[in-house]
Amino acid sequence: MVTHAQAWDSTRERRISYLARPKVNHQIICNRISVYWTDKLPSKTHRFTVPALTPRQAELSRSKKIYQGSEENRSFPIWPVSAASKHAVASPRVKELAQPKLINSAWEADRPVYTRVSKGARTAAARERTTHLAKPKKRDFSAKLDAPSAPPRSVTQFTRTEYLARPKTEHPSYLHDKPVRWAVSAGTRNAVLSARLSELARPKVRKQIFEGYNPYRISSAALHAEASARLRELSIPQRVRKKRL
Repeated sequence: MVTHAQAWDSTRERRISYLARPKVNHQIICNRISVYWTDKLPSKTHRFTVPALTPRQAELSRSKKIYQGSEENRSFPIWPVSAASKHAVASPRVKELAQPKLINSAWEADRPVYTRVSKGARTAAARERTTHLAKPKKRDFSAKLDAPSAPPRSVTQFTRTEYLARPKTEHPSYLHDKPVRWAVSAGTRNAVLSARLSELARPKVRKQIFEGYNPYRISSAALHAEASARLRELSIPQRVRKKRL
């Protein structure tokens, strides 16, 4: 009697054997050549590629069969209408959906290429001021070229455009970069150094390592220092601190 475990082992072995098989090469290639003949086939038929289709590929390559009795495949534009369709009554929902979509009240049609001039604009009469502004300006450039140069004008005589066109000048309080060489004042030359400045000007004396200097020496204040509660909290590793929170 075959147990359940033995049946499972047999099924597993068949599945592994099926998956272990190599893939089937559906394209039979025998001595593929680099040039394919266009006018005639070569004398040896085994020298060119012979494709081989699988049953599934052959099934997919066949065209679909059209069912002649289906209503969707009508061969003529006129077909008989059933009695139920002739006496059908549309529901309120169907009537609501059959209504055409209304145009939004804010919609405006495209403006035509040629603007239509209204009747009032065609019969309008221009005022005296409008006629005066419509006349082109008359400028005589020859008189300006022949005229002698005028004396320089003051700032008040300049027009606004000419005033803005002038280059900007430096501010009276603007200070230029200090030159590399400058004169030293008499007070600086005769200055007397105070005792405090002399003390601060002296360099810090420190022995070298080979002269007995110990860079790892800890001061007495650091030895007797006590850490605050905040420092102890920050000194805890981050993971331990997260677990506590």
